[in-house]
Amino acid sequence: MALETSTTKSSPARKTAETPQPDAVVSFRHVAKSFGTKRVHSDITFDLRRGELLGLIGGSGAGKSVILRSLVGLEKPDHGEIFVGGQEISKLKELDLIEIRKQVAYVFQNGALFDSMSVFDNLAYALREHTTLDEEVIRGRVLGRLKDFGLAGNEGLFPANLSGGMQKRVGLARSIILQPSVVLYDEPTAGLDPYNTKRICDMMLKLKADGASAIFVTHDMPALFAVADRIAVLKNGRIHAIGTREEIEQQDPWVRRFIDGDEL
Repeated sequence: MALETSTTKSSPARKTAETPQPDAVVSFRHVAKSFGTKRVHSDITFDLRRGELLGLIGGSGAGKSVILRSLVGLEKPDHGEIFVGGQEISKLKELDLIEIRKQVAYVFQNGALFDSMSVFDNLAYALREHTTLDEEVIRGRVLGRLKDFGLAGNEGLFPANLSGGMQKRVGLARSIILQPSVVLYDEPTAGLDPYNTKRICDMMLKLKADGASAIFVTHDMPALFAVADRIAVLKNGRIHAIGTREEIEQQDPWVRRFIDGDEL
């Protein structure tokens, strides 16, 4: 597998990076984004392969979360194209984005639970809003998902009664209740102890085994190495390098120093 970098000159490897791959479920092509005078992305191009868990790393403020937000239409690129399941989404209207958000789940860093709803109602919300399932089926699906996530018996609690680790697991369970094809993880292990970090990583791997593709934004290098198939490194508004850990560390000394915490 050839390493792709933003500094690669015109060559067969670079040409491959410019062409959407047949197995891609998500594709960014020459995406640029600015906020006022601050340029965040200058030329983002990469593919997320079917069944892949892609780690996305970079310095603070590099625009990692902006990539995730762009994938669900919360941010609009200034230039370029974003494809989900072969459909270009960057110009879709809000109503049309609802269908995309059923396919692409966003797992927020803090869980983003509805404080006024119980754990059960947090998970049931999307099923009630976006399906025609009756309450008995919804109850079975919610309780089954809570059991899968080690949360059985907590359905009557409210977010304020949950630990940080439990809130993150409930948030993850809620995000994938509609069985999306793509899951976006925005630093899901941030602030967690090693035990809960491992539980989140195990859940990510289980969802991958069940067929979900995913992008995992993180600063947690051990968690990244435990779950990611490939790693994309964001630098200076571009995907600086993408490949397995071994590929990018062997072929790019800057990436190796960044991963080791020696350079931003």
